[in-house]
Amino acid sequence: MMAVMAKPESDEHREARRRLAPLEGSPTDMQDVPGWSGRIMIWLRWITQIIGIQLLMVAGIAVGLVAAGVGPALTAGGELLARLVGGDPSDRLWKDFWGTYRSQWRRSVLVTAPALVVVALAWYEVLVLQANGGGAVTAVLTGTTVAVALYAVAYLTYAPAVLRRYTDGPLRTARFLLVAPLVSPLTALGCMVTAVAFGVIGLRWPFLLVLAGLSVPVALTGLLVDRFLDKVDSRDDEG
Repeated sequence: MMAVMAKPESDEHREARRRLAPLEGSPTDMQDVPGWSGRIMIWLRWITQIIGIQLLMVAGIAVGLVAAGVGPALTAGGELLARLVGGDPSDRLWKDFWGTYRSQWRRSVLVTAPALVVVALAWYEVLVLQANGGGAVTAVLTGTTVAVALYAVAYLTYAPAVLRRYTDGPLRTARFLLVAPLVSPLTALGCMVTAVAFGVIGLRWPFLLVLAGLSVPVALTGLLVDRFLDKVDSRDDEG
């Protein structure tokens, strides 16, 4: 595991993130805000940021024609969402998003593209099996295909946080992402459940998918993965 662990950006960056104090006016300061109107303004600010980041991620995916857009869009959006959750929301969403998108484009595409291909092929395979097969063999093949697809989904949910926190090249990053869900099964399960749940919700209520179908699950899975990565970093520091 440690042999494929990505290299942290810098000790200073990590310490600054750990010391980050909640920004005044964030939900973590809710108890200190007088009056219901102030609390409403805080939540409106959060909702506005969530929707803004969502729209930027959708635009980033479209600009990259999906295959070359998902990775950098999730990475750039994940960084903005991590700042929002950490109490340091960006006041320059457009500039910060596209700056990260451009700087992380090549690396994030190389890291995420194989997993996207696996998910797409698995989806197609399941459709073919369900349309043309039947019986125990089809059930086994379908289950195996779904399991592979879910692992690829876990890989993708870990990717934004890993790409955001570390600076290793695409190959080492991909190796780490392949191993990480295996050594943190509860985190991987939580990420898979979150991603699948929001996918189902989005299919049922498409307007929610448009408004927050990417930003909310990326924020939630980012919290889970960051906790796992914090533990990895602390073990590395002790070693």
